[in-house]
Amino acid sequence: MRKSFVAIFAVASLLPMVLVASPAGAAGGTSCATTSGVATFNPPLPPLGSKATVNGTFTAIGTVGKCVGGGVTTGHTKFVSDKGKTGSNCTTLISGKDTTGKVSAPTTGTLTTTWNTGKTSTAKVTLAAVKGKATQRLVSGPITAGLFKGMKTSGVVTYAVPATFCKTALKSLTYSQVGATVIK
Repeated sequence: MRKSFVAIFAVASLLPMVLVASPAGAAGGTSCATTSGVATFNPPLPPLGSKATVNGTFTAIGTVGKCVGGGVTTGHTKFVSDKGKTGSNCTTLISGKDTTGKVSAPTTGTLTTTWNTGKTSTAKVTLAAVKGKATQRLVSGPITAGLFKGMKTSGVVTYAVPATFCKTALKSLTYSQVGATVIK
């Protein structure tokens, strides 16, 4: 009888930790090995060397793949940035600095992932410059709705810099993942 009481007490004492560790709808998180897509600027960013700037938005449409965990394997992504508050152009994009030479403020926006299961996740994310890596951005933030709600997403993306990069106004660019995108 005493052993049964001890076992029940031990299980009961762990219950709050189990409940806290698994937010509603979380399904245990996931890690995706691939991410890629195209980001489109509206309006286009003025070319390198231009002093002109725009306070625009950008939309990135892409995919995540080779996901493990959480019952998902792939997903379609759509990121819509909030409108810029400081002027941007190709020079600020490539340098990670604003027009005064200070580190650019992170870009914020909403990332929606539609998973292969038909479920969606919505996250409020920040894209921040990665120190020493001009073409990389850390994408991170909380999942605010849907699958994995209550968890956080984090990953680094890099954008391609072709030979003709920003010789004219930049309408779009491609991006891919560095490492893995993790939701936990």
